[in-house]
Amino acid sequence: MPNKTLLVAGALGVIGRALIEHCAATDNARIIGLSRRSASLGRHIEHRAVDLCDTANCQQNLAGLERVTHLVYAAWQPRPTRGQEVAPNLAMLCNLMEGLDRTAPHLRHVTLLQGAKAYGSHLGPFRTPARETDPRHMPPNFYYAQQDYLAGLQPERNWTWTIFRPSFVYGFATGNPMNLTTVIAVYAPLFRVSWDCRFVFRGARRLIVC
Repeated sequence: MPNKTLLVAGALGVIGRALIEHCAATDNARIIGLSRRSASLGRHIEHRAVDLCDTANCQQNLAGLERVTHLVYAAWQPRPTRGQEVAPNLAMLCNLMEGLDRTAPHLRHVTLLQGAKAYGSHLGPFRTPARETDPRHMPPNFYYAQQDYLAGLQPERNWTWTIFRPSFVYGFATGNPMNLTTVIAVYAPLFRVSWDCRFVFRGARRLIVC
């Protein structure tokens, strides 16, 4: 029986899916994936369909996680504005952590995936290299709410936490717009068409520029 059980929230996203595939191939750990949609994550990978926004649904579907030792939280709930993102994304993390607090006494580490928006990349230029000690930009930003929640919860617990803030990520995911690969895939053929249109019809003596 593996002595490490990895729980991945956001298992069908770019980060969650890649992490599960990597750990399944290289790590002797039990792996459990969480997502709202039902899915098959491969042999020996347990999946649970859980709506982290729904407290009652979490209580019902997060039972039996006593062996969880590591959590990677890569779930995200989009909203039309930055301000509207705060409440649901904080609630999802809270619902999951409260569930693990009741059922996972062996939890040792929590990893939270964020991004460069924590430094204000979505607002314009920011100081680089960015550091975790840099002043926070003008709110709202649900990253700050999540970090403050973990920092406030941890002192009375045995687990530690880490936050990763990559500038961008890319990979495979279905129905996920937060993926640089999609942007490159759309840009490449548009660039090719634009380049191919920049030629001269010598017979017509006409320059075509698209």
